[in-house]
Amino acid sequence: MATLKELRNEGQKINKYDDALQFAKMVAEDARKISSQYYKTDLKFVTKSDTSPVTIADEKINQLVINKVKEHFPEHGVLGEEKSWQTDKEYLWVCDPIDGTIAFSMGEPTFMFSLALVENGKPVVAVAGDLANGGIFWATKDGGAYFDGKPIHVSSRKMSEAWLAFPTGLKWLYSRQAMYERLAKEAYQTNIIHGGVFKGVLIAQGLSDGTIWPETIQPWDMAAVKLIVEEAGGRLTNAKGLDHRFNEELTGGVIISNGVIHEDLLGIVNNS
Repeated sequence: MATLKELRNEGQKINKYDDALQFAKMVAEDARKISSQYYKTDLKFVTKSDTSPVTIADEKINQLVINKVKEHFPEHGVLGEEKSWQTDKEYLWVCDPIDGTIAFSMGEPTFMFSLALVENGKPVVAVAGDLANGGIFWATKDGGAYFDGKPIHVSSRKMSEAWLAFPTGLKWLYSRQAMYERLAKEAYQTNIIHGGVFKGVLIAQGLSDGTIWPETIQPWDMAAVKLIVEEAGGRLTNAKGLDHRFNEELTGGVIISNGVIHEDLLGIVNNS
């Protein structure tokens, strides 16, 4: 792959975000190389204060992002799950080094690298790297969404035809049991799938149609997904149908859909 400097010299400009996009793709490839060193090994992890696990691969990839941003975009900052740098900047690289650390630790190939360039709280460049299988999803603001160079689009299925992806956390399912029971009743099919970013790109490709997180989550969980899904024609909002800011906590839950069933999901969330 050409370096960022070579791409600039060759004049390969797609839009004003192309330098940032090419940078994010290269970082995603480096992240995949790091994760592959630890995947399906006797991987040790520790439990953080919020009870989520972290591995040495998470920490190395997060540090990789900080190092690369310092080198190529020193005027920007990094908001990472494991470590951050210059978070007061207008432009922030919001990173989840391994989204789906539990899946990664269990050898389940649904974990992803997630990186978004966020301008004043709004994602303008997004990359999601499939760390297990290879391949990169990406999007730029008003530039469409792609998987390995091919455009992707959400489905047009309505609620009675919808395939929904549920979170794997049983405590969430139990705490909102009535809501998830109603979703299961009204949709065509429901599945429990590890990995928030993985669920998001399934929706962006039209392979799934919607998912819901009822609780507050962090910006790195969804910053790249927001742009990829919406550039593919879908929607990502909170439970009131409003946009989040991706330089702060995502309060009010997260609803992702193909757009067609978004109002249905909002109605179920708010009336269950």
